[in-house]
Amino acid sequence: MDGGTGTAQNWFAVAGLQASRPVADRMAGAFFLRWPLVSVLEIGASAQAVGIARQYVTASLGEWACPFGIREDMELICSELVSNAVQATLSLPALRPAEPWPLGLRLLGKRQRIVLEVWDCHPGVPVRQVAADDAECGRGLAIVHELANRWGSRRLTAHVKAVWAELLLPGPATRPQR
Repeated sequence: MDGGTGTAQNWFAVAGLQASRPVADRMAGAFFLRWPLVSVLEIGASAQAVGIARQYVTASLGEWACPFGIREDMELICSELVSNAVQATLSLPALRPAEPWPLGLRLLGKRQRIVLEVWDCHPGVPVRQVAADDAECGRGLAIVHELANRWGSRRLTAHVKAVWAELLLPGPATRPQR
């Protein structure tokens, strides 16, 4: 499946459900209780956030015994999504002097899929860009688009959005034997 900017309806499609917005809103709380593996991290939007988030994802997926290739892809996706969230959030006016805006990261795992959500407080929605060959930035969502089975964004509250990416795990017949 190809990625693209999602909606609340597409978000629930990650779980194989298709729901209208009111149904999706009612289901949101109960839906995530059905993920057997959940890991959450809150960090400040700072220069260290990408490294901290990447280490956290690496450690969590290692604990969950995810295949190495999935871990590598999700680490890169995490780097790109958190980097975008930091850049967008740092463009906002400061909350209080010396206090960074918070970012959130949530990993959700099931037997057949891993989903990474990155939350930030910037009101804009992510837009995949076409970067010039010599550009130093602008490729993050293109990388996410290529690596993820599906990705998108959704508004959590009036002031918080989440950008998510999903990776499908290989089936039992294709998993490497250890």
